[in-house]
Amino acid sequence: MSDAKSDAKRHAQLVQVGTAMRRMLLSVENARLHAARTQHLHPTDFACLGLLARSPAPLSPKDIILQLDLSSGSVTALLDRLESAGYITRMANPEDRRSLLVVLDKVAAAEPMKSYQKIEQSYRDATAGFSTEELAMISEFLERMARLADGMSGGPMA
Repeated sequence: MSDAKSDAKRHAQLVQVGTAMRRMLLSVENARLHAARTQHLHPTDFACLGLLARSPAPLSPKDIILQLDLSSGSVTALLDRLESAGYITRMANPEDRRSLLVVLDKVAAAEPMKSYQKIEQSYRDATAGFSTEELAMISEFLERMARLADGMSGGPMA
């Protein structure tokens, strides 16, 4: 294949990847918004429940601030809403009595978590046919994109 044809094919493939990535990002965000609305939750509240569900241990409000890129006042209001709804409890941090930890009430949050788990399952379904090597390439691509985006936005988000 000539260099011109090879360059044109690569360009077309890059356009296809970019288009697919933009569509995926928009679709994922729309799915999260729809799931939050269905559960009568603010999207940030839904995101926080998902964050707590993924965490192997209770999180501090500071952890939530960093992960969701919110101000301390916003996180206080968020936690107030989630606690009022019965989805979380705040407890004293046994390692630092001056700080709090946020604990997800898995029973109370079971219904919103069904929507969250459905989204998570769709991610697993989308990768079902890929080999370990292909998954490693996909992961590397997404990590590179995240690092580039972090550089443009001023810092990492999780």
